[in-house]
Amino acid sequence: MSISSITSTPPDLTRAGLEGFQGAQQAVQVAADAVANGNADPAVILDVKQAEVTAGISAAVMKADQQNFQRLLDIMA
Repeated sequence: MSISSITSTPPDLTRAGLEGFQGAQQAVQVAADAVANGNADPAVILDVKQAEVTAGISAAVMKADQQNFQRLLDIMA
């Protein structure tokens, strides 16, 4: 993939945010299953915390994309 093809197509930030959020949700589910099965490994808690951070960042990305789209609509109106 060339650099020109990357820069000519803007990323779909909402999709990226949703994918990040879904990944965080899956990580929490895996950690919850591990805890339910008696796994008291501290790494499980770290996985949950990392998923929390990932979900927060993903939500911020989606919010910023929505705000940028709204600004674009305001400019074009």
